[in-house]
Amino acid sequence: MTRPRRRSSPAPVPARPRASRARQRQRLIDACISALHVHGPSKTTVAKVVAIARMSPGIVRFYFDSKDAMLVASLEFLAAEFEERLLVPVAALKSKPVEALERLVDLYLGPELASARKVSVWYSFWGEASSRQEYFDICGTRDSKFESLVIDLIGRLVEDTGARHLDADAIALGLIGVLEMLWQGFAFQTESTIDRGAATRRALAYLRSVFPGAFGRTRAASASVALPPGAYASAPLLEAERQTLFRHAWQFVGLERELRATGDFLTLDGPAERALVLRDAAGALQGFRNSCRQRPHALATERRGHCDRVIACALHGLRYGFDGEPVDGTPAGPLTRLELAVVSGFVFARAAGPEPAPPPAPMAAVAATALPLQPGRVHEHEVAADWKVLVEQWLERPTTDTAAEDAAAGDGWSAGRYRALAARVGGAQHQASYVAPNQLIDTGAGGVLVLQVVPLAPGRARLRAFHYAREARTREARALGFLAARLAAHRTAAEVRLAESVQRGLESPGYTAESVAAAPPALVAFRQSIARLLPGGARDPGDPA
Repeated sequence: MTRPRRRSSPAPVPARPRASRARQRQRLIDACISALHVHGPSKTTVAKVVAIARMSPGIVRFYFDSKDAMLVASLEFLAAEFEERLLVPVAALKSKPVEALERLVDLYLGPELASARKVSVWYSFWGEASSRQEYFDICGTRDSKFESLVIDLIGRLVEDTGARHLDADAIALGLIGVLEMLWQGFAFQTESTIDRGAATRRALAYLRSVFPGAFGRTRAASASVALPPGAYASAPLLEAERQTLFRHAWQFVGLERELRATGDFLTLDGPAERALVLRDAAGALQGFRNSCRQRPHALATERRGHCDRVIACALHGLRYGFDGEPVDGTPAGPLTRLELAVVSGFVFARAAGPEPAPPPAPMAAVAATALPLQPGRVHEHEVAADWKVLVEQWLERPTTDTAAEDAAAGDGWSAGRYRALAARVGGAQHQASYVAPNQLIDTGAGGVLVLQVVPLAPGRARLRAFHYAREARTREARALGFLAARLAAHRTAAEVRLAESVQRGLESPGYTAESVAAAPPALVAFRQSIARLLPGGARDPGDPA
């Protein structure tokens, strides 16, 4: 009897290393760098690192033999990053020493390598290098490569300019000293207080004093120069924008009349803060960070609602009064307060800054509003474009005229009907106000449209549209409100389509930044505020000194 053949088992497939392992190891290194920034190498512990990384202590042993191995791995990561992001790209420009040195200054002082966090870590390792050979070797190798590159570039520039009386070593040492002193200044600041543009100008001023003809061009954003395409897809720039432009900026939350009774609230997920604004028992408005103190989830999840006696955390049972103070035995301190401003019935909130801020301005559109307004719906749109693209669109046409109405509506009848009704009802003419850095308030006879763009990631944003109609007491006024809402919906859709088209153009390989017409002053000012945050500050090599 013939036995059936046994099927041969398929050859085992070699297990591929999981990508998550590399991510977890990098997560520990990032957490270690943050701990080093705060505590220094000697006081950084595994417990402090895993607390920052939100990982279990045992997982450290899976990636590193000891705490010392983790510290060395963190320093090696910083050294490899420095080589990849500065030494390699600058060395590729050796044949153009002026361009290479400008690029070197930009990268050395830029946010990717010279954040206050990373600079302080470099100095903390150097401080202990005398007793740790590994630290000395890694730091010394990096500095040696950097010094050799600077000397080489200065030597090439001396040859190109024919200034052979100059000592390349001495000039290179001077430049390294200037950059080192600027780094030391960064180590004692926060990202929001570092003036990278001023630092870059000082470094280039040193080079210009030695080579007057070679570094004679300055870098300034003007009406004739657009931002570089990379500004609309840069993660380091977005982080600088969050810290500098958004951290303490006023953000529109809603109408004061939406908060009629004690406990009524509005919420907003803004670009830098989650806001919770409510009416307290005394009739005043209170603003808090909409975040549980135990874990950063929202205390109030609805856009609009009512709290009964307390602000409660449904997960942990924490309870706070309408003044933000803990009640019913809730431990720890009060909710974090936000500053509020009410302008013509429009409520704005912001994180408290180092100094009091005046209410949002200019607010001509709000002042011209024919109140009262009806609380309206809020629509949100995910936009495949950078937040700056939308703001530039608003500032290129700061007022809404009849042609813009027709274009936004895509329907000549509705726009024409709107204007005819507006004339009979006697409503306000269109006015628009830009509220920096990310909002436009557009007022017309039928009501108010507030556009608020929130950055989500480099090249991606959320456009939030608040539409408030005028209270309608007549049939014509109701028709006007209906058409105003229709125009607002068309307008918002048109904004999204145009922004996404612009973003695709910015990302196309053949695009170069240019401007064929003078930009409005508001657009120039906006671009300058962004350009100051770019590595090296505002700059365009083609601008005259």
